[in-house]
Amino acid sequence: MLLRASGDRNNESYNLDSVTSEGIADAGVNNGAFLMELAAAVYAQDADVLADIRTRGVELLGERGLAEAIGIASGFNGITKVANGTGLPLDKSTADITGEMRTETGIDEYSEAFKSNKYDAL
Repeated sequence: MLLRASGDRNNESYNLDSVTSEGIADAGVNNGAFLMELAAAVYAQDADVLADIRTRGVELLGERGLAEAIGIASGFNGITKVANGTGLPLDKSTADITGEMRTETGIDEYSEAFKSNKYDAL
């Protein structure tokens, strides 16, 4: 789903603050609260939490829906790490189009470059 373009095209609205803000569980997508839990569980890598998420996810999304959701959550983390690790910059067009969204959500603060500069980790 393209959060901006498809939302505009379909006259839908998404609460992007839910991605980076505590206490906002509904981004405006179906099963949003559960998907936020799933993403946190995938990131945390706690086997017991993941087992619970999988059980609940099959009931809520079905086996295929759960597999797709876990694949997206896992893939996003991996793709981002590959891009950051290789130093792949955000292209100008994407930077221009997503500037407002990145500012609103604070998502740039999750980049490896930001963390490296902030914590002098690299």
